[in-house]
Amino acid sequence: MKNHLLLSSLTAICLTIVSSNTQNTVEAQQTPTGTTVAVVDIAVVMENNNKFKSMLDDIQAEITQFDKTLEAARKQVTSMVEELKGYNPGTTAYSQLEERIAKIQSDVQVQMQIKRKNVLIKEAQVFHECYTGVQKTVATFCERNGISLVLNYDSKAINPQSRESVLKGVNRDIVYQRSLNITKYIVEAVNKSNATAVAPNVSNPSTTVPR
Repeated sequence: MKNHLLLSSLTAICLTIVSSNTQNTVEAQQTPTGTTVAVVDIAVVMENNNKFKSMLDDIQAEITQFDKTLEAARKQVTSMVEELKGYNPGTTAYSQLEERIAKIQSDVQVQMQIKRKNVLIKEAQVFHECYTGVQKTVATFCERNGISLVLNYDSKAINPQSRESVLKGVNRDIVYQRSLNITKYIVEAVNKSNATAVAPNVSNPSTTVPR
C-alpha cells in the first residue's frame, strides 16, 4: 500500500515538472527576441518629421502675413507723422491727426501681443500633437520588437571648440550605446503615412536594431 502511494506521488510530481517545463518552453517561444533597451534621438525625429515641419511652416506663413500687415501700418504712421509736421501744434487738425497716429500705434501693439500669444499656443499644440504621435510610434515599434525601455539619446557630435557643446555632452545621460539606436526606424514609421512629403534626411542614426 505504501509503495502504491509513493508511486502515485512520484507520478504526480513528474507530471507537474513536465507540465511546468512545457509551459515555460511555450512562453519562451512566444516571447519576442531582441534587446529590451533601445535609444532614440527625439530631436532628430522631430527635425525629420514631415508633419511637424509642415505645421510649423503654416505658422511661419501666418507670421509672415501678419508682418506684412504691421509693415503697412508702420508706413501709414510714418506718412501721417510727415503730414503732422505741416500743421501747427495746438490746432484742431494737428490734435485730430495726432490722436489718429496714437490710436494706430496702440492698436498695432495690442495686435502684436495677441498674435504672439496665439502663435505660442499654436506652437505648443503642434509640438504636443507631433510628439504624442512619435510616442505612439515608438510604443508600437517596441511592442513588435520586444523592447521594454527607450531612452532619449543625443546623437549629435560634441564640438570641442564650443564650451556649451562640451558641457552639454558631459551632462548627457547616455555615455555609450552600441547598436541600440532606433531613430532611423522611428523616422521612417512616423513619415510612412505621408507618402507625398519630402523624404526625410536622417544622417545621425547608426543602428542594427530590427524590423
